[in-house]
Amino acid sequence: MPAISFLPFLQNVPSSTRLLTALLILFSLAGFGLQNLANENLPKPGPAGLELPWLVLVPGKSLIFPWTVLTAGLVELSVFELIFSIITLVLATRYLDRIWGFLEVLRFSAVVIVGSNVIAFGFSWIVWFVTGSEEALYGLPYHGLSGLQVGFLVAFTQLIPEHQIQLLGALRIKVKALPGIYLLISNVLIFVLGSSPYMLVQFGFFVAWAYLRFFKLSEDGLRGDRSETFAFQYWFPGPVRPYIAKAGNLVFKLAVKVKLVQAWDDPVQYSALPGPGGARAEAERRRAMALKALDARIASTAPAPPAAVHTAGPLAASSSSSSSGVPASGLGAGVGAGAGAGVGAGDESVVGGSTTAPPPLKTAVSSRSVGGDKPEKVKD
Repeated sequence: MPAISFLPFLQNVPSSTRLLTALLILFSLAGFGLQNLANENLPKPGPAGLELPWLVLVPGKSLIFPWTVLTAGLVELSVFELIFSIITLVLATRYLDRIWGFLEVLRFSAVVIVGSNVIAFGFSWIVWFVTGSEEALYGLPYHGLSGLQVGFLVAFTQLIPEHQIQLLGALRIKVKALPGIYLLISNVLIFVLGSSPYMLVQFGFFVAWAYLRFFKLSEDGLRGDRSETFAFQYWFPGPVRPYIAKAGNLVFKLAVKVKLVQAWDDPVQYSALPGPGGARAEAERRRAMALKALDARIASTAPAPPAAVHTAGPLAASSSSSSSGVPASGLGAGVGAGAGAGVGAGDESVVGGSTTAPPPLKTAVSSRSVGGDKPEKVKD
């Protein structure tokens, strides 16, 4: 039986995919082992991850372990969550790495994970301050890739919003509808199972959109995506969009005053298209991004066409003349003597052992026949 090697497959996997997947598996396996070890020493096991405050985000203890805002996003505490996260991580990062590159994929992942966990930390303390519930600080810990997963869907909505995917063999859904579906599922899970860790979907969605909208540096030097279709109100149903736009406009102006985001040229409406270059520059940038995404998809699926062999010089003239029924030697003589010279000047035939000259031909070769055209007949 021939040996099976995974090296060719791994060589085709982008570096960002390999790194993030390896970190997810490493931290999750460490969480599995340490959680089982902690449960053996406890009389009554508590919620999964609660005994690992230095690895996952427990809001009541995370001030002592600040690095958990990053490591918590790379820890899954169940086998199903780990398998699902590996599949989504590999599929998303393989595509985005070809569009953004290695460093931008890592930067986007770190921003979404850290940002969503920081918001979750602050949200838990606000809930405790308002309600006084210890469950908000020491209940289910925040962990997992759910925030980054919805962040990937937001990125796909920016790059290929009208692309359709097929689910369950029959259902076709546009990419721009996937973040809303994921948010709806997370809301149901929050109502049924509690806020942690499913609240990270809400926070990850907002952090990913804010980063892509205002901070991500594009190839043409502009920061963010200033297109109207990527404005915040377009994530909501039509009847509430005007109210969301007014609220977003106020928040945007406040963020500009505190220098949290960069000011645009004319932010009269939050959904406007101002900034350096205006609408034309933004349209060109999005067109270039779409073309780059299409080229990456074609390069990853279609094989390279074979190179065409071009023949030039005397060989081309010889093949051209043979295809038109004119001997190569006669063609050379006709070209050397000019357009009016006869072809037969350079040909001889052997008859009965003696060399005799053939009768003069009635045709002459025009100088245009060198390029492969048929020779023109010249009447006497």
